[in-house]
Amino acid sequence: MFPTRRDFQAMAEHTRTGILIHEAASKNILWANPAACRMFGFTLEELRPLKAHHMSSQERQYRRALGVAWLQSAVVHGSSRRQWKYRTKAGVDFLTDATASHIQFQDGPVVMVEFRNISEEVEIQQELSWVSQSLQRIMTHTSAGILVLDDDNCIEDISPLAARLFDSTPDRLTGVHLEDLGRCDPALNSEQVVAKLASGNGSVKITQRITKVDGSITWLAGELEDVVHDGIVSRVLAFRDVTERVELELRHEYQEANLQYLSRYNAMGDMAMILAHELGQPLAASSNYLSGLKARVAGGTLDREQLSYGLDMAERQLSRAAEIVASVKRYVRRIESTMSALDLDEVVDESLYFVRLRAAERGIRVDVHSTPEPLPVQGESVLIGQVIINLCFNAIDEIVLPTTEVKELTVSTSRDGEWACVSVADQGRGMESAPENRLASGVFSAKQDGSGLGLILSEHIVERHGGDIRFLANEPRGTEVRLRLPITRTSR
Repeated sequence: MFPTRRDFQAMAEHTRTGILIHEAASKNILWANPAACRMFGFTLEELRPLKAHHMSSQERQYRRALGVAWLQSAVVHGSSRRQWKYRTKAGVDFLTDATASHIQFQDGPVVMVEFRNISEEVEIQQELSWVSQSLQRIMTHTSAGILVLDDDNCIEDISPLAARLFDSTPDRLTGVHLEDLGRCDPALNSEQVVAKLASGNGSVKITQRITKVDGSITWLAGELEDVVHDGIVSRVLAFRDVTERVELELRHEYQEANLQYLSRYNAMGDMAMILAHELGQPLAASSNYLSGLKARVAGGTLDREQLSYGLDMAERQLSRAAEIVASVKRYVRRIESTMSALDLDEVVDESLYFVRLRAAERGIRVDVHSTPEPLPVQGESVLIGQVIINLCFNAIDEIVLPTTEVKELTVSTSRDGEWACVSVADQGRGMESAPENRLASGVFSAKQDGSGLGLILSEHIVERHGGDIRFLANEPRGTEVRLRLPITRTSR
């Protein structure tokens, strides 16, 4: 059996905790329970037209602007708690422990203020209503600092919690320009902030970086808003400490940047290695042809046919060298590429140029099977291509072993449901002693030559692209390494 709406109203009317219901936008009083009316000495009809300064202490720390800022903090963050000194109809001040909570009623949003006289703390605690306890369980309470700024963005009022976030006190911070305490992003005088506040439409998200005396960094985040109440505009900033979250984000960004650096650094190293190795043969051959022509010229035995043949052969070798340099240049030019829409077949085709170079010098045949349907993926072509090269180079190193009879590397692409797949297969020693997930355990990463990228780093790159690398048994023998990336849905 669950309490009805009428049950909640009955409990609110019978609780000894004072309850005020304010309209969320105007902060006008809509309703008060009998306990609140008794504490103030007003009837409900007398309370409704009252403004904050009519029912609050005249002391500076309880002035109207700060009261509005407190209620607005509840609108922004869901709940805000503080001590507030009210004034009765007879002019007697009484200090309360008050909690303002933002609640969505059927007719619109309201701010509910629950308060109790601290001088009757023990009695109130013993008789605290079930209504208050229920609302505490279902609402999110946040701890937020509150500042009231003047037109020059200097601190006019500041809550004790906010002052503690600056390692200071309210008295010391009053009159200080907010940005003298730390850089704000966006800047408070930026066009973005000025235009947003001038429009009167919503708040501006502000992040502030505070450097404390001990050198530690604190990050604050909140919302800045001009709140209009009784014809007065108060600039209110409600914020909280988000240092832990920001530091976590910064560590993640550093790890991502470091992965990018390692990947691109190794890609550049691989291309330099290929360039140095592959250019050796054509340059040496062209040098031999030219040296032969030079010797014949010195001996006086060179005829036109020999000259034409020698120059033609030297030109072919130099053209071959130029082709190698152009291919590496095209690859390296995209080293700083960013995430973009790709066709995985095209990435494989570009990567196979370098794979075929290494396979040819080792007497290995490369057999390629490409799927006719497109394989749209989202990623960085250079990093994905480097992973494919690395997988192929590792397979070549297995195939070249004397124990591998079939000197053939098979590379194929396919689509498996929502996955775009690249398979690299050999007929080497196989997987009898290693599990499918042996990549993470480093079974294949002990070798020091090859691409230099390493399969562990390859795995991180693929995972960052939302995919995985699997090791499967090949038929009739050997290993199949399968790279999977998610198909881009919008490109289907």
